[in-house]
Amino acid sequence: MIYIKFNSNDITVERKEMGSKANLKEKLKDELTEEELALLPRGFQTIGHIVILKLNPKLMEKKTLIAEKYLEILPNYVKSVYLNLGAIKGQFREPENIKYLLGEENPIVEHKEHGIRYQFDITKIMFSQGNINERKYLATLVKDGEIIVDMFAGIGYFSLPIAKHSKPKKIYSIELNPEAYKFLVKNISLNHFEGIITAINGDSKEEAIKLSNAGVRADRVIMGIFPAPKDFISEALTLAKLKDTIYHYEGVVDKESYLDLFNEFKDIAKTSGFESVLLAKRFVKSYGPGLYHVVFDINVFKN
Repeated sequence: MIYIKFNSNDITVERKEMGSKANLKEKLKDELTEEELALLPRGFQTIGHIVILKLNPKLMEKKTLIAEKYLEILPNYVKSVYLNLGAIKGQFREPENIKYLLGEENPIVEHKEHGIRYQFDITKIMFSQGNINERKYLATLVKDGEIIVDMFAGIGYFSLPIAKHSKPKKIYSIELNPEAYKFLVKNISLNHFEGIITAINGDSKEEAIKLSNAGVRADRVIMGIFPAPKDFISEALTLAKLKDTIYHYEGVVDKESYLDLFNEFKDIAKTSGFESVLLAKRFVKSYGPGLYHVVFDINVFKN
């Protein structure tokens, strides 16, 4: 069963996974075998007007039929069904293999979240709905008048909520991927943040140094990318003030030894003459047995 919850800013879909599978099985009971019915997905992902499915390989020959039934049982605002055949890979963290199945063939979606409009192409841009709470929470940490550098900005995952829900003086949003940068610029315009966010298309190492050389000193630096951007720490530190710059540094860790990731940052910072204090940690979501996406809030300063 699908429940649609409305509020003033967003339309969100709450999925009852077993209910959705039950509805799908009912629709397909005369067209699939018992084995095939048992292999139907427990749930699905919705982004904007699109449903994205992952199917068992044994169901691939029936993918169009299954997509047809999803369109029948889902609310009217769902216009198309796509199939996710692969993982997120490569330098630009792009979806490896998302294919059109049925309905309107238009991969450009607009996702609404916390009062923000994100537009992007689902076949080219990664959008993790599992990070929704972190995107909202990070904005609450920002103090009035802060200067922020978002080193791996993507389409504005963190920059846009900060501009919306906080009062920063300036946000510099750096993104290397030209496709993501295109939508970053579009999303800044969609949300009317041109006066707050400056989008920069380039390598974060080079652009951080350019900003530093131009005299930019950040109150907060966001380093939100996987794997943990160890090789960017030294360049990121050129943006630090002498006292109290907050770095948001993240990666995937074993929960028992998560401090190893913080110590890695701390050791590199020390070679640049900075001390580091771990202010907080957040385990955002599970990545498998014993593995978690963690975010560290690190205060960096010189004695």
